[in-house]
Amino acid sequence: METGTVYEKFGGLLKEETLTCIDNSVLLPNTCVLESVNPFSGYYNEVPGTEKPLYLYLVLEGNCSFEKTLRAAANIKRHFGLPFDAAAGSVSLAGGHHQVIRIRNLGEFGHIALLQKAFLDEGMEFIKKTRKIDQVEALIHLTKFFYLEPVGEMMFIDKSQAHHGYFVIPRYVEWNDFKELTREVKFDAGLQIFDAATACYFENHTIFEMVRIYRENLNVEMLAAIRQRYLRLMS
Repeated sequence: METGTVYEKFGGLLKEETLTCIDNSVLLPNTCVLESVNPFSGYYNEVPGTEKPLYLYLVLEGNCSFEKTLRAAANIKRHFGLPFDAAAGSVSLAGGHHQVIRIRNLGEFGHIALLQKAFLDEGMEFIKKTRKIDQVEALIHLTKFFYLEPVGEMMFIDKSQAHHGYFVIPRYVEWNDFKELTREVKFDAGLQIFDAATACYFENHTIFEMVRIYRENLNVEMLAAIRQRYLRLMS
């Protein structure tokens, strides 16, 4: 892989975030849209006062394929011109497991109902709001495309979203073990301010395991230092 070339990869990402169901007139009536109230907590908890990005999860009724979500999002962007990025996924939280559409880069918070209506017109069904979800820890799995620029040995910078970096690790790590591993990485005083998630991509009939690192103004030197710490502890 050559630096400066961007590669499209298909895969998935797993992270943990605190979610709350928005209770606001900007939603369609009797629907649930979850907002990440503390996105990238491993970073923003260390830099209080910084404006956080908006991440929303439209909660669906039943199952919805990745292809259907992708087609619907493409049609909405083409016909309505709404600025947003969508990914298919699921959330697991106390009391249930639900399919969702992850929304980021939405131009205005007040456009949520408009976006919901557009997805309804594309054949999506939203779950009826039956209970209050407030400050609940959830595991979030996304199925998505990555747009990665190689910047070193099995290291990448995300060219579709600022502040995101990735590196390949030698084996799969279960989520609870990964959280503990990340805590150990952060024992290094110079490597405390970042958020981490697990990710993977598929290539040549093989699954490549990755770590996603989020830090505002992430640079290659910082990404390399974090990678070396993870690999040292994993070995």
